[in-house]
Amino acid sequence: MTEMSMMNPPNNQSPRKSKVLLIAPGFGMFPVGIAYIGAMLKRAGYQVDGYVASDMNRLREKLSSQQYDVIGTGGLSSEFKSLKRISEAVRRTKATFIVGGGIITSEPELMSRALDVDYAVIGEGEETILDLMERLERGEDVSRVDGIGYFADGAFRTTRPRKPIDDLDSLPWPDYDLFGYAEFLDSRKPSDIYYYDVFDHPREYPVITSRSCPFSCTFCYHPLGQKYRQRSVESVMAELRSTIPKYRVNLVSIYDELFSYNEKRVDQYCDQFQEYARSVSWDIKWSCQMRVAGLNERMLERMRDSGCFMVSYGFESYSSRVLKSMKKGITQEQIHNAIHATMDKGISVQGNFIFGDRAETLETAFETLQFWRDHLEAGIFLAFVLPCPNSPMYQYCIKQGLIKDRLGFIRDRSFDIINMTDMPNRDFLKLKTMVFSHWNRHRIAAIPSERTETSFSVRCPHCEEMIRYNNYFVPQILDIRVFCRKCRKRFFVQDQWSKYHAQMSGVFPTFFYGMQRGLVLSRRFLVAKMPDSVRTLLKGLQ
Repeated sequence: MTEMSMMNPPNNQSPRKSKVLLIAPGFGMFPVGIAYIGAMLKRAGYQVDGYVASDMNRLREKLSSQQYDVIGTGGLSSEFKSLKRISEAVRRTKATFIVGGGIITSEPELMSRALDVDYAVIGEGEETILDLMERLERGEDVSRVDGIGYFADGAFRTTRPRKPIDDLDSLPWPDYDLFGYAEFLDSRKPSDIYYYDVFDHPREYPVITSRSCPFSCTFCYHPLGQKYRQRSVESVMAELRSTIPKYRVNLVSIYDELFSYNEKRVDQYCDQFQEYARSVSWDIKWSCQMRVAGLNERMLERMRDSGCFMVSYGFESYSSRVLKSMKKGITQEQIHNAIHATMDKGISVQGNFIFGDRAETLETAFETLQFWRDHLEAGIFLAFVLPCPNSPMYQYCIKQGLIKDRLGFIRDRSFDIINMTDMPNRDFLKLKTMVFSHWNRHRIAAIPSERTETSFSVRCPHCEEMIRYNNYFVPQILDIRVFCRKCRKRFFVQDQWSKYHAQMSGVFPTFFYGMQRGLVLSRRFLVAKMPDSVRTLLKGLQ
C-alpha cells in the first residue's frame, strides 16, 4: 500500500444518493476548511462538486443548469457579504442549504437567520457534516446530531456541542482540486500576497498541522474550540510528499494559529522537511506562525536551515500594561529578543502592533511607537485592534453599547475603528492620527531604478543589494511592500507621488487621515480611466 493510499484511502463506500455542491466565497486565501469538508464527503461516497463564487452570474447559471440535493458554504465573518450573495442564489433552488465556519460558530442564530440557512454547522465540521448528511438521507431526527443549529417552528435550536476531533491524522487531506487548485497556482503572482515575493512564480501549498490555540487573547476567537491539537509530523510530511511534486509547489505555508508550541515537534518537522527538500530539483521554502515566548536562537537556526523564510509573530503591543490587558502572556523582553534573533538568522519577520485595546492610553501607544521607530528594519505593521465576533473584546463592546446592532456591525462595520478605551474621543482621535503619522513618516521605502507593467528593479535600503522582481502587477501609482530577497527585511517600493503623499500625510495627519481611504481607492480607478497619453506622461514624471 502506498503512502498516499494509507493517508487518503480510495473510496470503497457504495455511492450515496445525495449530490453536493460546496461553494467557496472567493479567493483571498485558499479555502482550506471547506476543502477538508469536500474530502470528508467524497471519502464517504458522496458526489461532490466545488465552485469558487468569484462571479455570481456564473454561479446562478451553474445552479440553474445543474440540480443539487445539498449546497454547502462557509467562511469568516469578514466574508458576510459574499456569503449573503451565495445564500440569495442558493435560495432560488430547492437544495438543502448548510453553512459552517467561523461566521456561524461565532454567532449561530444571528448568522443563520441572516444567511437563511437550513442547517448551521457549529465548530469543526468534518464529523458533523457526515452525521447530518446520513440522517438527512435516511429521514431521521437531526436533533441527535451534535454540533448543529436549525429552525423548528420558527425558533432556532442548537444541539449538544460536538467534541473536538482528537485524532487529526484520521482526517483525509483537503481536496483542493475541487476548487481548481492547479489553475489557481498557475495564475499566482508575487504581488498577490505579501509573502509571495520570495519567488517570481510562487506556488503555495497551505497546510494545517494543528488546530486551535491554547491561549486566550481578548481580541481573538477560536471557532474550532479551545483544545489545542496537533497532527503527527509523519502525517504532515506524507501530505507534503504527495502534493509538492503533484503541483510543483515551492512555498509551503503552515496556516496554524500556533506552530511552535512544542520545540521537539518543530525539530522533527525541520529534519524531515529538509531531508525531503533535498530530494526535489527546485527550491522549496516554508513559513509559519510562532509565539515569542519559548523561542530560542537554536530553534530559529534549525528552521532557517530547513528552508523557513518567514515567521509571523503576535506582538500586538510593546506596552506591558496593554499586553497584560490583552492576556497575551508575553513580555517586552521576549518581543525584543524574537525580533533580533529572527532577523539575525536571516528570516523575515511578519508582525503587527495593534492599538486601541481597553487599556490603551496615549502614553502606552507612544511607548509602542517608540519601540517601533527603533526597529524599523523589522517591518512591523501598525493597525488598530478589531473586535472579532464572539471574542471577549466583542462581548465588551456589546455590553458597553459600542456595538448596538450586531448584524449591522458584521455586515458593514467590522473593519471600523472603535474607541474601546477610557480615552475621550478627542484623545482617541489623537491616537489615530499619531499612529497614522508615524506609519507614513517613518516606514522605510525605496524608489525603483527601473519599472515596467510587470517588473521592477530596486535597491534594498537595508543591505543595498539591487533586486529584480518579475511577474508582478505593478500599479501606475506605486506603493507596495516587499521583502528583500537577500537580507529578507521588508521595505516599501514607492514612486515620487506616493513618497510625497506619505510624507505630507505624516506631517499633516489630521487632514490626511480622513482622505486616505478615498485616495487609495480612487487613484487606481482614476489611473485606469486615464487616456494612454496621460498615463505615458505620468510614467515620464516618475
